[in-house]
Amino acid sequence: MIFNRNPIVVGTKTIEEPSVSELKNTFGLWNASYDDAIRYGGAITREALRVMNIRHDRKNIIVDTKIHMLMKGMCPAIPGFHCDGVPRNKDKHPAGKDAPDTLAQEGDERFNHYHLLVTGEGCLTQFISRPIEVPIPVEPDYEVYGIMSKYVQSRVTEDPSLVTTVPSKTSVEFDWWNIHTGVLASKNEWRYLIRVAESDYYEPQQDLRQVIRMQTQVYAPTNFSW
Repeated sequence: MIFNRNPIVVGTKTIEEPSVSELKNTFGLWNASYDDAIRYGGAITREALRVMNIRHDRKNIIVDTKIHMLMKGMCPAIPGFHCDGVPRNKDKHPAGKDAPDTLAQEGDERFNHYHLLVTGEGCLTQFISRPIEVPIPVEPDYEVYGIMSKYVQSRVTEDPSLVTTVPSKTSVEFDWWNIHTGVLASKNEWRYLIRVAESDYYEPQQDLRQVIRMQTQVYAPTNFSW
């Protein structure tokens, strides 16, 4: 199957690097509506939304933000190449319980549209930079991301130019065919990430007890120590 059918689009506007004080006092958000993100996301989130080219051409806008205090070697997400929004039930909801059904996206012109912005310098998301054919199961399969990540990593090892790193503090647009990965932090720093999804297939969370997050998970190698 061919992925990265459309190139990522790097925006022309940037935000200023947030101060540690600002980051410490910013709520994380999970599946927030656009309006709730404006109300509760804080100044950083409002500024990030301002520089994004949000199209308003899908039924819903869903906003996620994460704030991490990283040490070198930590990862703010499960590392591994993947793509966002793959359908997991008959309604093409990405948070369904069924196995990922990548083929369900084929020929769908109402694909999910995403916007991403990351601050800092030591832990910037990497995207595959050009179209790539990936051998994955035709039928829905819970192992599809493991298969994808292993294959894509082998290709990147052979040709490092296959990946591109997103610029800091700049909005990047992509869709559910764009393969990308979180990376290990290369230095100690605070990191803010916002991802905005424009989608016909899932809706924002309405319960603020679920939307506002006071904790953010981090991943570290088993031999990590202070």
